[in-house]
Amino acid sequence: MIKSIALDLDGTLLNSKKEISEKNRDILRELYKNGIEVIIVTGRSYSATKEVIKKLNLPITAICYNGAKVIDTKDETILLEEPLSEEIIKILIEISRKNNIHLNLYQDEEWFVENGFNWQTKYYRENIGIEAIEIDFNKFLNFAMTKALFIDERYNLEKIEKELKDRIGDTVHLTYSQERYLEVLNKEVNKGKSLEKILKLKGLTLETCVAFGDANNDKEMIEMVGYGVAMGNAEENLKKVAKYITASNDCDGVYEFLVQEL
Repeated sequence: MIKSIALDLDGTLLNSKKEISEKNRDILRELYKNGIEVIIVTGRSYSATKEVIKKLNLPITAICYNGAKVIDTKDETILLEEPLSEEIIKILIEISRKNNIHLNLYQDEEWFVENGFNWQTKYYRENIGIEAIEIDFNKFLNFAMTKALFIDERYNLEKIEKELKDRIGDTVHLTYSQERYLEVLNKEVNKGKSLEKILKLKGLTLETCVAFGDANNDKEMIEMVGYGVAMGNAEENLKKVAKYITASNDCDGVYEFLVQEL
């Protein structure tokens, strides 16, 4: 029996227009009223997640930054936070500059870049809907960050991924959240681990949870829950590990699965 629902946002709950359809919104509200826990699990920062949650109009938990920070949206209490260390961040900055590859850093719900006008910053801004703060990374007083994100074409990211694995691979968690996004997180962080901790806090289990996702950063979550669902538009690697495949995010895949199973 399903007692909780975990939902990725981009490419999953949100359609290609970055909107929640009425069908998806209404069924989640109905299930919440019937006692089923609804949890957002996203690579986004909390600041880039709040507007989506407002449209759901539910006092739910938001697992953000791929699990590095968890917020109770009723009062915005931080339930969990696992940042990257200053030592790791300084290495990422060095690699970014050496390879001339764009790096996003996140601290205290702010998004920082060294170049506010390149295509990568504009691309991310258009996708997420928040504004970057341009800063010389050397000027940070505190280098501990909630998350780091490299943005570029996939073939460039794969080169960076190899260098990261060679230098710090056993001290961080690396994952692709979208084709052009390579995320760097605390080694103890992924969506699945954080979801497990939050469910335990709420007296719930992974076995009675249904999770929806579309990208590689959803893999651990999809594998760990009792009902792992890949969207029709999901990456093939995710579809291979999912127990179920539903319709795409543009065809109300979340609604289509829930209305059949619940």
